[in-house]
Amino acid sequence: MNTARLARPSLLRAARLVLLAALSAGTLGLSGCGGGVSVGVGIGIDAGSHDAPPTVSMSMSTASGAGGTTVRLTASPWDDYAVTQVDFEMVYPGGAVQHLGSVRRPPWVLDISLPYGTGGSVLSLRARAWDDAGQSGLSGWSGISVY
Repeated sequence: MNTARLARPSLLRAARLVLLAALSAGTLGLSGCGGGVSVGVGIGIDAGSHDAPPTVSMSMSTASGAGGTTVRLTASPWDDYAVTQVDFEMVYPGGAVQHLGSVRRPPWVLDISLPYGTGGSVLSLRARAWDDAGQSGLSGWSGISVY
């Protein structure tokens, strides 16, 4: 079994962070001399402080429906590096939270069925986006009326 890897995502991420930090700190020296370009990067820069958690918004195909109605949840995540997953959650009356499902690549869409036995209530739904550094961001809650 070959255990050698060409590049690990964490190493590529670290390299991007160092390059971004060097650019923002002005320590990247670019010089041209007729036939090529040389690149110099400063050492000792804390690049980890530049990574922001993802943001996400969520929309629904309908604002109301009967038990059993299929509802399409669509997330719009953004991250300065890479979104790796979006989780969808629902809160029942009384506060119980249910994980509805996860999507690991675009399009960030999940179809759900409204639960039976919840008629006359409003259920709250939201999305949570995850980035490649394990950080997460939440959408606001969206309500759906069940009749």
